[in-house]
Parts: sequence; C-alpha cells; structure tokens
Amino acid sequence: MNQEIEQIILRNLSGEASCDDVITFSEWLASSARNKESFLKIKKYWDAEVAGAKLQNPEATYNKLLDRIRKAERKETVRRLWIRYAGAAAVAIIVGITGYWIGGQRNVTPVQYYSYITGNSVSSFELPDGTEISLNKNSTLSYSSSYGEKVREVSLEGEGYFSVTKDKTKAFVVDLNGSKISVLGTVFNVKNDSKENVTTATLVEGSIRFETPEQQILLKPNQQLVFNKSENQIDIENVSTDLITAWKSHLIKYKSISFKEFLDMLKDRYTVDIVLSNEILGEQKVTGSFDESLTVDQILDLMKKNLSFRWKKEGDKYVINK
Repeated sequence: MNQEIEQIILRNLSGEASCDDVITFSEWLASSARNKESFLKIKKYWDAEVAGAKLQNPEATYNKLLDRIRKAERKETVRRLWIRYAGAAAVAIIVGITGYWIGGQRNVTPVQYYSYITGNSVSSFELPDGTEISLNKNSTLSYSSSYGEKVREVSLEGEGYFSVTKDKTKAFVVDLNGSKISVLGTVFNVKNDSKENVTTATLVEGSIRFETPEQQILLKPNQQLVFNKSENQIDIENVSTDLITAWKSHLIKYKSISFKEFLDMLKDRYTVDIVLSNEILGEQKVTGSFDESLTVDQILDLMKKNLSFRWKKEGDKYVINK
C-alpha cells in the first residue's frame, strides 16, 4: 500500500473520511482481492485495538497496527465491515462488505450493502437500474449489490417516492418489515414508520401489489392503501396524489378539510399543542398549501387572512379563539 491509501484508510477507520476519500478508497478496494484482504486484516486489528478506548493519537495507533500486521503470518476470518461517511445534503451512505471461507480459502466475490439515510431534509438519488427515489426526512433505504440479478429488492424505513424503471423480467420489491410491495414499473409513494402502527401506500401511476403473509391487494392509480399492522387490517380509498406527494417539493398541501383537521395536522407535523376553543370555527373547510419551512406562528397568521380568529401562545401551547 502506498502512503496516500494508508492515510485514506486511517481517515475511514477514525471516522474522518471525506466523500473523495470514500470514492478513492472504494475504487482501491474493488481493484483487487489482495487489497480487500489487506484492508480486512487492518480493520480486524483496529477493532481489537480501539474497542472501548478513546484514541488520543489515531495515527500512531494505526502505524503500530500496520507494523504488527506486516510481521504477522497468520490469516484471519473477517465476516463484515461497515464504512460510514456523511455526504453533501444530509444523506449518509453506508457501505458494507461481506465475505466467507470455503475449504480454508477466502471467497473473493463480496456482497456489498448500501443504505441511504436522510437527516432533516428531503434527498433524491438513482438506483443502478435508473429507478429514481426521493426520501423524506429521517428515512432509510437499503439494498445490496445483488440488486437486479434476479429481483430488484430494497427495504424502506420512513417515507419514499419511487419512480421505478420498467423491467418485465425483474420485479421491483420494497420490503416493509412484515409486508411488501411488488411492481414491474410504476410510480408510487410509501410511508413505513416503525414508530407508527400503519403502513401507507399511494399509487400515482401503473399498478402495485401490496402483500402481507395473509393478504394480497392490487392498487389502481389514485388509490391509497392503509395497513394497520396490529389489527392486520387493510383499508383503501381514493385520494389526490398531489397532496400525498407534496413533501417532495417541501410543501404541505390540504384540500377541503375542516379547520380542526388542519390544526391536528399542524400538531403532528410540528409536535406542538394547539387548543381550539370554538367548535363552529373548527368545522369550517379549508384548502391550500404552505412551505414546510414556515413556523406555526407564520402559518396561523396566514390562515387569519381567510378565517376570522385570534391566537395567542401560552407557554408551549397555542390557544385559538373565534
């Protein structure tokens, strides 16, 4: 290994790698089986050396490990390593590499695992087959390097919008941890939050098949399926898909809902307490949209232009009066 690669490996191990570092490292790792095995040796020694310890001088520790490895003659079994780095925009990409032993010799055809993780912003990317995906805030999408060999399978935690490249020979499957969606080529939105008790699938174009161990449902465009996990119950209704997918444009849209429902939406979206003291006001219908970057104060001030009400803030609570 040359000195540049050694320094890049050090930054990967110590969690200080840049995007360029990870790209260079990935190319070096994929260029030969020897490089993979050399790194796996370093990683195992590193993990053993720094486990539970707070490093004062990572470079000195790393150089000591290199010297020890060069002198060592034994071979190790290493099953998995994980490399993490934060990309631009709030997306983290995690790459995992696994290998195994057969007859005492190492198999050099590793499987890689990729995870896209969003933070506090919406992010978009493209899968190897051209399928386009937008991930909502605080969401994770994962897949492996076997994607597309027999089936195009991904797993989702959170909310994602999928525009799937059509391939009649290879189904596109979204694993939702207990249920799944299968398609050949279509556009749809899925929300699957482990903290909530429901999975929601909304079809924009084409068709999708939603499956649980007990049920299979085909959706038509403009239909939304809500799967209650604890009750194992599926409900389907017609919806305006542009309202469901507005998050892609950083908007929150609503149409012909009561003012009370609107306030409930604000409660959930902003995690605030809102008290409505007038039932008649709460029954009035509202339609519109707002940018999700606005604060609750700004939204209520805008709503006052169409509805006659006053609001005030008492501590962390919003109180709305006619």
